[in-house]
Amino acid sequence: MTTTRPALPNATTPEFQAEALAEANAYRAKHHAPPLAMDPELNAYALERASSRSEQEGLAAGHTGLRAQTGENIFWAGGSEALPGSAAVKRWYDEISGYDFAAAQFKSGTGHFTQLVWKASSKMGIARVAGKPGEYFETYIVFVFEERGNMQGDFAANVLPA
Repeated sequence: MTTTRPALPNATTPEFQAEALAEANAYRAKHHAPPLAMDPELNAYALERASSRSEQEGLAAGHTGLRAQTGENIFWAGGSEALPGSAAVKRWYDEISGYDFAAAQFKSGTGHFTQLVWKASSKMGIARVAGKPGEYFETYIVFVFEERGNMQGDFAANVLPA
């Protein structure tokens, strides 16, 4: 049985969202993917997801309960303050080092990267919750994507080399 705790407070601001979106779109442009548009309904869904993820320690909640048509990247970090969106986006993008463009298929440890640059994804939601539930400050950042990425058989058309 997984223990739960109160959700961390909403730390999403328009400035945070704009910075995170700009960072994501800069990486997408390197891979010939069109820019993502922020969607208000997806922002609300991302906040629900970030809040519910923070009810368990670290990344213990995983992707449980995610809508079938939606892709999701989750970031968690401990530290001394709420982290910017660029911290999450950079960590996800850095998974490129393990991705094999020639094989063009899902590989464990690269799914955040491939979802981030997935060409068919066109809209997203971004949210952050942060606080100090215990000994240290925690940040959860959630990006949700539609069209969902990481679909078997579609990697070659959607994850393009830089």
